[in-house]
Amino acid sequence: MGITEGRAAGEPLGSVRQSERKKLLPILIISVVALSLLYLFHYFAPLEIASVTFYAGVTISIVGVLCLIKPIWWLGIRKRKVAALVILLGVALLPAGLFWPAGSRRIAARESRLDDFMPDYHFSERHEVRVRANTAKVKAAIEKVTFDELRVYHALMRVRGLAAGRNVKTNAIGQKRVLEVLLNPASGFIKLDEDSQEIVFGMAGRPWAAGRPLRWESKEAFQAFNAPHSVKIVCNLRVEDEGGGWSRIVTETRIRATDDSARRTMGMYWRMVYPGSGMIRRNWLNAIRDRAESPGI
Repeated sequence: MGITEGRAAGEPLGSVRQSERKKLLPILIISVVALSLLYLFHYFAPLEIASVTFYAGVTISIVGVLCLIKPIWWLGIRKRKVAALVILLGVALLPAGLFWPAGSRRIAARESRLDDFMPDYHFSERHEVRVRANTAKVKAAIEKVTFDELRVYHALMRVRGLAAGRNVKTNAIGQKRVLEVLLNPASGFIKLDEDSQEIVFGMAGRPWAAGRPLRWESKEAFQAFNAPHSVKIVCNLRVEDEGGGWSRIVTETRIRATDDSARRTMGMYWRMVYPGSGMIRRNWLNAIRDRAESPGI
């Protein structure tokens, strides 16, 4: 067959190659977009398969709906029948992500004060950033960072308000220091422990439900909390000296459900808020870094 193999007799070779490139274009575009989204997701929140599955379902469903309205040829979706199948795939991924079983985890060995308050948990996230500054400057920056420096926080709170049918304004909190607000009893958080390197704080209740957060009279009351269909959340902020004028800031959040019902509900809630939670924490660490590395804190 020679050079004419794989193409119709008399069909120009250049035409065949152009046709093959057109077929590969949708695959290339989808691959680039998917990898870019995964990288962005991972930057703000280390990849968690359940949350990725849920948001993949959301994205695929939206693409399917758009293609159902008008097929997008460069995505390889040229017929509405194919668009309908894409929607079905997206819809199938949504519950797969939301109802993904959450297993129990336990630390292998104690590494920080956070481990003293929650050595076993069901959900977690961890973020860290290196800072070109000594620990003294980092600690001073932690104390002074305000909500005005957390632009992601303001944007996400407005989105959350719109989703709940409310117009949320965050201007009033802008000049307030983040750590000061977190450790205010009205926030629902309570300081559990602190030393020269680490601060640990926690809250408990039902974060997926509207209402005022619980207040705590003592850390003993927090530790004893075990109300049904609730969760306990413990977070820390730790500064490590890496030497040579460098430091590392680490923040970790752990969540433990009080019963199976709470674990399932928190699982669905966590898969949806996980990327936003990661964005806020990453934004916070970056704001601390920027302050610590500036000439004057």
